[in-house]
Amino acid sequence: MEIDNYKLSLAINTIRKFLLNNAFFETHLYSTLNYKIENTSTFQLKDKLFLRYNPEPDIWQIGEKHNKFFWIGSMFRDEPKLSPLHSYEFTVVDIYEIGDKESVKKRFIEILNYLEKELSLKPLSKKIVEVDYKDKFNNIKEKECWILVNEYPAEESFYDTKLKNERTKKFEFFYKNGDSIIETVACGELGENANSRHYVKDEKNIVKSSLFNKKFIGFGIGIERLLFLYSKK
Repeated sequence: MEIDNYKLSLAINTIRKFLLNNAFFETHLYSTLNYKIENTSTFQLKDKLFLRYNPEPDIWQIGEKHNKFFWIGSMFRDEPKLSPLHSYEFTVVDIYEIGDKESVKKRFIEILNYLEKELSLKPLSKKIVEVDYKDKFNNIKEKECWILVNEYPAEESFYDTKLKNERTKKFEFFYKNGDSIIETVACGELGENANSRHYVKDEKNIVKSSLFNKKFIGFGIGIERLLFLYSKK
């Protein structure tokens, strides 16, 4: 996927404007960090210095002072294989507020509507079809819609509130347009990590358990992927 830096800049600043207008606090995170998420494909620069793989858990610390906050920046993944939709570096807006899945759905659609209005984009579908993690996408009859996949298992999760039967409150949005289905948004309610494979060593020095009680719901949008969807309209 070829990146148009002008369009990317417009999208980033438009999303930032929307969030600031809605009383979100913007926090800054550096691109390097001195820990890693175990068993992930990260870039190690030297010793205990890595390029950022996730905004979490650093971003959560601002939740002690703010109930609505976000970060926009680059993430880096040393993937075994590159694809047009998953490169080494990509841009994410990561958004947190106290709420639930319904508030994420509402906020996400608000962001889409604002982008389309401000940048004169042809609208994406606003229809959301919810399915279970085990469901097959080929049973969805709609030609164009957002697919919300619910209750990811613990092994696919990272600090998401745990449910019964090893499920969590992690969920994701995929966009379906004909036969094309593209993951675009990852979401979840902040909770103790249920994943025994992906974790941060000495997490208690980084993650304060008091934050779990505030019921933060977060969602991260891959901005390049979102622009790719609009480019196909």
